[in-house]
Amino acid sequence: MKFSELDKSTQVILQVFLAILLLVFLWFIRGIVLLLLLALILASAMEPIVAYLHKKKIPRAVSVIAVYILVLGTAGLVIYLLIPPVVSQFKILEVHLPDYNLYLQTHLAWLFGGQNITGTIQQALSGGSSTGVLSNTFGAFNGVLDFIAVLVIAFYLVAEQAGMQSLISFIIPGGSREFTLHLVKKIQDKMGMWLLGQVIVSFGIFIFSYIGLLLLHVQYALVLALIAGLFEIVPYIGPFLSAVPAVFIAFIQRPSLIIPVIILYILIHEVEGYVLVPKIMEKTVGVSPLVVMIALLVGFQLAGILGLLISVPIAAAITVTVNEFWPGKAL
Repeated sequence: MKFSELDKSTQVILQVFLAILLLVFLWFIRGIVLLLLLALILASAMEPIVAYLHKKKIPRAVSVIAVYILVLGTAGLVIYLLIPPVVSQFKILEVHLPDYNLYLQTHLAWLFGGQNITGTIQQALSGGSSTGVLSNTFGAFNGVLDFIAVLVIAFYLVAEQAGMQSLISFIIPGGSREFTLHLVKKIQDKMGMWLLGQVIVSFGIFIFSYIGLLLLHVQYALVLALIAGLFEIVPYIGPFLSAVPAVFIAFIQRPSLIIPVIILYILIHEVEGYVLVPKIMEKTVGVSPLVVMIALLVGFQLAGILGLLISVPIAAAITVTVNEFWPGKAL
């Protein structure tokens, strides 16, 4: 008996049952789904850039590789520039650790809850137990594999002239295919604007951090500002992550710099969270600041840092979809 020959109630029951099975299956492979979603977002964000370069007679595969080299090369340059000062600062820390500990216990005990800073730092430098090191190593290895998988999937989706279209044609039935391709094209344009907005925000954070660190006379201000700009890829949490090396170098340079540097990065976080991200994303992506903030909160709650990364582009895609189906209900 064919599905179409069943009575309506049986068809509805089977459809609901299959939908539940699909949701359960997707929940069990949610890690893979998140990676695929991230690859789709990356591919959609790169598509306008690659399409523009392709019009200039540059092959699509070459354009994608150029974008990868530019981004990864910048990150590698920052790491390369950061290694010498970090090594030298660790040597200084090892020599003067007792003096630093005495200063902290005398002047900044309230900040560290009265802990023995020497013991804490030495334990951190030792890396903890061998089990913890092994676990962290495997975790980092899996993270690298996931990162490579996202880059490879995104590459194939963008490098081929109709990579995304082929994927959609494979998934979507024929009757809805043309409308879906039209919708995806509009979403890709939004993703390209999101990427532009992200670059603008990162550049703004870089300038703000660089000026602030220069005014405080913190060493390696340029490298630390570059780190702040790169970490801005993680909204809201980025300034806290980038504050770690800045506070460390300020501590080695002069312990009294710790509080001003912490205040600087708190200010950066506030400017980023309440001014730069909502306003710039509103201008580039066309999503209201309230929707952006709600999307970031929901994304972080559901999927942590990865959720933060994909929350704004997903919100943009939902906005495009809603506006396409209900033009009078623009978000």
